[in-house]
Amino acid sequence: MQNGDTETAPLLGNKQHKPKRQLRSFLTENVDIHYAPLPLLVCCFLTGLIDAGSYNAWSVFMGMQTGNTVFLALSSANLPAGSDSLKWARSGVSILSLMFGSLIAGRMYTAVGPTRRLTLTSSFLLQALCIIIAAVLVQTDTVPERNPTDKIVLVAIPFLAAQSGAQVATAKSLGFSELPTTVLTSVYNDLASDGKLSARDNPKRDRRLGSVVMMLLGGICGAWLSRGTGTFTTVLWVGAAMKKQKGSLNTLQESIYGFVSVANLTYIQKIEPHASDLLRGLKQRLALDVARALGPERDYHGRLK
Repeated sequence: MQNGDTETAPLLGNKQHKPKRQLRSFLTENVDIHYAPLPLLVCCFLTGLIDAGSYNAWSVFMGMQTGNTVFLALSSANLPAGSDSLKWARSGVSILSLMFGSLIAGRMYTAVGPTRRLTLTSSFLLQALCIIIAAVLVQTDTVPERNPTDKIVLVAIPFLAAQSGAQVATAKSLGFSELPTTVLTSVYNDLASDGKLSARDNPKRDRRLGSVVMMLLGGICGAWLSRGTGTFTTVLWVGAAMKKQKGSLNTLQESIYGFVSVANLTYIQKIEPHASDLLRGLKQRLALDVARALGPERDYHGRLK
């Protein structure tokens, strides 16, 4: 750099920071999964919410496939007595759709990386879109809400079951096997067999207990919403709204970054993964800018010596 350029040199150096390049870097970098159990616990709540509504409306589960497997087995003998002839089809479609959702999400996480911001955001938004599609089908009466024997019901089930499968794949890919988000049998077993069940510091136990509580609360909310409104549509719209809000693992962090200049965004995200450390990140950024601004002058005096 020439000496005459020192006064006009930008604080961030001569390199121009292109918004597109910074946005690409922002979306493809890894997020801190320290708080990942929080949105996964919300997923447990949503499983209870949607499964309570779907069983009440169509006598089939969207997430808890153990029950559907039993229904499938009972249907082979036309049991329970008086059950409709489509119960096996609803159960089978739900099981296959969940597996398909898990397959697609699992392959995506393996190929791209499960902790990338764009990957997680896209996954949760696609899951929300699946619920929205099912909600629109029901609200427009394309799919009957209270007639599980109508074959058209089989059109809506895949969307709800597939997003449950993607939800499970998300929890597994992030490394939180104690939060399967759709089943509780293994969670109950792991709780009972945990040798450190009464220990003060036991994060896995806390997450398992949280999943039980959240799924129970979700089921209760789904039951009362179905009873109070008399419709499954309300349950679906609530589920879609909650799923959409989990498009980012750090909602507070993303909100704060919205008020930070584009030039500082990538740097702060790289060194400070927590929103609570934002002020310290800004301080370090300021110190770096000052050092860069004084750098040319120091180099010039060094050459003179």
